[in-house]
Amino acid sequence: MRKAGTLYLPIQYIASLVEYKFYNGEYKKYSEEKSKCYVECDNEIAMFEENSDIIYKSRSSAKTNFDSYKLDKPVKSYNGVLYASVNTIQTAFNTRVRYSSSNNTIYLDTLPNLVKQYEVTAKAYGYTEISSDFATQKSIIKNMLVAKKGEKYGVISLTDFSTIIGDKYDAIKYVESTNEFIVTSENKSGILSAKGANQIGVRYDKIELIDSNAKLYYVKNNNLYGVLNQNGKVLVYIENEDIGIDRRYFETADLRNDLFLLDNCIPLKKDGKWGLADKNGSIILNYECDRLGYTETVIVTSEDKNKANNITNEVAITAAGDKSINNVITIPYIEGIVICKKEKYGVVNSIGKELIPCEFDKIYSITNEGKDEYYLEQGNRVIKLDKYLEDNKINVNINTNTNTNTNTNTNTNTNTNTNTNNNTNTNNTINSNNTTKNNQKTTNTTDSNSALIIM
Repeated sequence: MRKAGTLYLPIQYIASLVEYKFYNGEYKKYSEEKSKCYVECDNEIAMFEENSDIIYKSRSSAKTNFDSYKLDKPVKSYNGVLYASVNTIQTAFNTRVRYSSSNNTIYLDTLPNLVKQYEVTAKAYGYTEISSDFATQKSIIKNMLVAKKGEKYGVISLTDFSTIIGDKYDAIKYVESTNEFIVTSENKSGILSAKGANQIGVRYDKIELIDSNAKLYYVKNNNLYGVLNQNGKVLVYIENEDIGIDRRYFETADLRNDLFLLDNCIPLKKDGKWGLADKNGSIILNYECDRLGYTETVIVTSEDKNKANNITNEVAITAAGDKSINNVITIPYIEGIVICKKEKYGVVNSIGKELIPCEFDKIYSITNEGKDEYYLEQGNRVIKLDKYLEDNKINVNINTNTNTNTNTNTNTNTNTNTNTNNNTNTNNTINSNNTTKNNQKTTNTTDSNSALIIM
């Protein structure tokens, strides 16, 4: 008896079936690399890379901050086409995938169709409607349904229709990457697990995920911010005026998260000054910076006519100076963060150690043939960053030596049956008729050139 292999499906073809847009290359890199691709719907982006066992998905409809997801199998390339395992397809496309060995057919249940299906189920159990929030509807893929009864929300299991979270909350938001729920009652929020257990008490004005791998959350009370871990332990006291960076200033930067830089640094502002905390909550850069990042910008102001003293307010941001210069917050290849003290710029690394002292007028990048080159400017003197590092014998190797939580999110959906009696490395095709039955996309895998079964 032969062991079954892993069923792989072509990413681009699945995108066409479930009405996602497909693009070669990396998101916002504007290249046509065949070893990378991303797919996009109205609310989300998912990014893939050949031989990688991680995909990235945007955390919200803003399509800015991203979370990483650990895959059961790495993305593969065959004849120039990228393929992903069934479990990866489910996560990337928010779609249930079922395989029938009797007719060699794959069934795709898309999220919009599942929502329609479970609206009927919810009403049968006394709920008036299910959540209209796209991110929250994704709990359906994990067999949980956020539904409303009267004016309150709860969560029920789609396996046995038991209650997971009672219908007593003003709002419930599902966090896919951590498989948790942000619940809100009487204007206070907290975190409950997928089993309904308390993780972070319902006592904060606001709570949001910083990073899913480190399982960090920022909380807000009385217009001040702090940082908690997944168990509600305070890592950074709730006494900061701001957290994160303003992405509008760094549109060209390769940022996947504006709250958590270089996988270790949380930008914090207190008493008008900026500093950095690491993922353990330790302050690694004291609150002594006027700004984080270099920006070639001016602030357009106007008088506030509604106030007797005509206080001037910021109303717009416009680019100034050399249009070829890019604003810089991070320098990824040296794990550097640009800082500003007394109108002079320098660089610290991801553990807060100074790499370049704050003695430069500008630190910026210029994009040349798709690659960012970094420069330091002091008066009329312009120095390439690499040259400066070489001349000053600056070692950019970093040993964080921290207790890192690497609980990268793993694709596991046990409802999928991918076993087949074929374990050959030949490629089979999905029938491109896009047949729809009972709100399901059905695809046959017996032709040539679309599905792969790999040991």
